[in-house]
Amino acid sequence: MLINADIGEMTGDDAAMMPVLDMGNIACGGHAGNAEHMAVMVDLAMKHGVKICAHPGYRDRENFGRVSVDYSREELMLLVSEQVGLLHEICTERGVMLSAVKPHGALYHDMMSDKGGMVRAVMVEVAKRYGVPLVVQAGSEDVEWGVEVLCEVFADRGYTADGGLIPRSEVGALYLEATQIVAQAEIFIAGDWMLLDADTLCFHGDNLASVQALKLLQNRC
Repeated sequence: MLINADIGEMTGDDAAMMPVLDMGNIACGGHAGNAEHMAVMVDLAMKHGVKICAHPGYRDRENFGRVSVDYSREELMLLVSEQVGLLHEICTERGVMLSAVKPHGALYHDMMSDKGGMVRAVMVEVAKRYGVPLVVQAGSEDVEWGVEVLCEVFADRGYTADGGLIPRSEVGALYLEATQIVAQAEIFIAGDWMLLDADTLCFHGDNLASVQALKLLQNRC
């Protein structure tokens, strides 16, 4: 199972996470980040042999991209294309390729909840344009994506009994203890929770406990 983390958001210790990651989801300037910091993240990922995933989000820094924003299809396509395109340019300059696209926050959840199919269609089209998989929430195997996907679970998010995510507005949605995150990560890595079949396991870079959990996992390996 690939270990991934959201990085380049200027909120956490990205350098500390890199040695443990297989893939880094680099913020593309929507909810966080900028071109200069994206370049730093690409260089850091290359140094550690970490795959690079574009992490576009709604342009809503005040809410860290975690509030849904209404766009027309054309507006959303432009928003996502500009962000992923910028990271692609930075990667191309350095001779490295994008490995995946993963929307951030509310954009991710809007894609999963469909929003009439528009958000999903935009994300699929962008992933196809760059010939890379789209990262989606595990448990969506019945969706006909029309593009290669990487099914994702979260080490630091609380789950309901049927395999859904507990909404961030509710108690228990985000784990804030490193040992609790490690325990859930090990369950997913071992494949012991059969409700969800996943390709990749996410740690949120803006959650200090997740950074600590990654260090603990590294020490156990």
